[in-house]
Amino acid sequence: MHAKLEVNLPQQKNLWHRAFDRLLQFASTGVLEKEILQAKEIFFSKLGRAHEMKEELYETASQSFIEWYLFNYRTKVFLKSPAVTYLTLEQGDAEERLVLHRSLFDHWSLFEVLEIEKDRILLNDLLFSRQRVVIYDSEAPEARLWQVKLGNILQARLFLFNEDNQNEEVYFFTHLWIHPASENETLKKICVHRMVLWTRHTEFLLAAFEAVVRTHGIQSQITSSRAHNWMYQELSKRYG
Repeated sequence: MHAKLEVNLPQQKNLWHRAFDRLLQFASTGVLEKEILQAKEIFFSKLGRAHEMKEELYETASQSFIEWYLFNYRTKVFLKSPAVTYLTLEQGDAEERLVLHRSLFDHWSLFEVLEIEKDRILLNDLLFSRQRVVIYDSEAPEARLWQVKLGNILQARLFLFNEDNQNEEVYFFTHLWIHPASENETLKKICVHRMVLWTRHTEFLLAAFEAVVRTHGIQSQITSSRAHNWMYQELSKRYG
């Protein structure tokens, strides 16, 4: 793996979470209060009824929604995302704006796990053909729940920690989704087909997100019936 890079993980994450919370407050009140409700309806419309989702799935999907809304959703009021609007209006203090400005260039993608070390994971970005290093606190409760293994294909949004080091860029994510191992080859083929396109692949990633969330919800049914996962077959037809 890449050479080690010392990063003050707690300090950097505390700053990011403080900036993120203030951005979310801005993006869910005032003239944007109705926007977030409309965006939520769009985002969850294909995942089934929210009250029928398992609690842990709903909580994680809600985190995915919030990040999508803040960084991808084009508001009707400002014709730009809440994050871009927040920075354009120079909300928050300078240090927080710097952190959020870096976060505008996040990498929401599909990643294959190449190496796992304590507090570091090496990923291959399947849509942008680039290796990315993620740092995390392996002792944190959420990290223990992830259960990431070599060869997994993850869907996550990677945020850049800093831009000061010339030797290595390092990222973090707030949560992740692990696609079924049985669909790895299907996803890899789709990504090979799409990586030549000059785009951030938002539509495809939303469809892949829908597939992984719904699969987690009916995994036992798929396993017991030994049925093919039609959601990934549909992904292949539409994007492969």
